[in-house]
Amino acid sequence: MTRTRLDRDTVVSAAEAIVDVDGWEYLTMTALADKVGVRVPSLYNHVESIEALLGYVQIRALAELGDDLQRAAMGKAKRQGVEALALALREFAVRHPGRYALAVSAPIDRPAIQAAGASAGAAMRAVLESYSVELLPELAYLCVSTLNGVIALDRSGLFRDSVRGDDVYDEAVAMVVALVERAARTARNPEGK
Repeated sequence: MTRTRLDRDTVVSAAEAIVDVDGWEYLTMTALADKVGVRVPSLYNHVESIEALLGYVQIRALAELGDDLQRAAMGKAKRQGVEALALALREFAVRHPGRYALAVSAPIDRPAIQAAGASAGAAMRAVLESYSVELLPELAYLCVSTLNGVIALDRSGLFRDSVRGDDVYDEAVAMVVALVERAARTARNPEGK
């Protein structure tokens, strides 16, 4: 039997696979050790703790999501840009459900998460600037939380028997577009004249 040489990247990649299947809440060092074919103590040569490991997975997930968002936004503006970002966000959540859930959870390593989220922020900033709107934290959180809320409810199975998740998501995207367009009108005419 050939033993796989472990390094931090291999350990984190195996953890990502577990997280996407079982959810980040169920990642354990025992499950990870079984997946990579080593004993639990061997993992500590590559990661300090389960929390540190989850931090690495979260950072990589947010960086990958940011790259997806940047590719989606490339060359797009206004409504088309918002729709492209929303589609990329949902596609990432479907492709990597556990990593997406971890990426939008409370930061484990705040400075590293801020750095990893730079691409996502740049993509959103570019689209909002096409409306001549500044990327204010409140606006960004409103947009992301609206879309994430629908993604989370759809994943939970809430929509299963009553509505199509795609239809609800499309309506949420339309709401986000309307929100950004309203912010753009307010920025151009702050006194409502």
